[in-house]
Amino acid sequence: MDALPLLRPADVDLSSGQLFRVSARAFATITIVMGVLVAACIWIGWRGGVVFGGRGMIPAVLAWWVVCWLGLFLLFYANDWRKARKPSAWLALATGEGVYLKYRSYRNLGWNQDVSQVAFVPYELIESARIERHTWLTPESQSRDTRSERVTYVELELADADLGEFEQRLADERAGKPGRSARGTRTWRHFPVSVEAGNVVRIEWRAHPGAAAFLEYLTARGVLIAEAGATTIDLRNAPDEDQLAELARRGQTLDLIRVLRFNTDMPLTQAKAEAERMIADAKVRARR
Repeated sequence: MDALPLLRPADVDLSSGQLFRVSARAFATITIVMGVLVAACIWIGWRGGVVFGGRGMIPAVLAWWVVCWLGLFLLFYANDWRKARKPSAWLALATGEGVYLKYRSYRNLGWNQDVSQVAFVPYELIESARIERHTWLTPESQSRDTRSERVTYVELELADADLGEFEQRLADERAGKPGRSARGTRTWRHFPVSVEAGNVVRIEWRAHPGAAAFLEYLTARGVLIAEAGATTIDLRNAPDEDQLAELARRGQTLDLIRVLRFNTDMPLTQAKAEAERMIADAKVRARR
């Protein structure tokens, strides 16, 4: 069986095919809307509040409070927007010979770039491809409302491919030790590519053009396209260990805390500690 070649980004000619970049639209929209709201609240606070006739008023202290808290979220999304606009923020490159997959998240921009973080998948190794949509239903621990997150994946089923070295590189990424720079040790728990059972490479598709355009490109190269799938994962009622392990592997601390508090009698501090333990265990398993 052939192993997938692993490359540095500098070794990939991005002009050699159809490039699928990280989509910055959502970040741009949220950043602009939040920016307008923060600017409006700054104006209200600067004026000492604003009165709406007989309909009430917004006091200055409330406006400055909103500026402080909303400003933090604004900085977060603005930083994601900045990273998504970088030349290195791409997910896949479809060429005449195969597909390049960039498995390092665009969010981990500070890590050492001079290491392998791209896998090349020749078309002859792709047995089939399909779109898989997962809907995650998680509870709000206090209000008992349901939070819904929809994630679109592209799955590539590979035949006669040795994924051992590739899986080890992905494990190093998840364990937070891919040769990062000396500037810091911050690890964003975001990993867009994974290897699943059955020699399946799964790609979290948050890129432009969309997943359908990517499959059209594969179709033109003779790749069999399987029927799209959809899965709903309901974590509101006694989730199983595999579902909790998937949340831990994805590093979704807040969702884990909500699920644990909803399904048990854990207080917030205990649920937080348990969620952090599960994520730490997931990192250990990734190293093996």
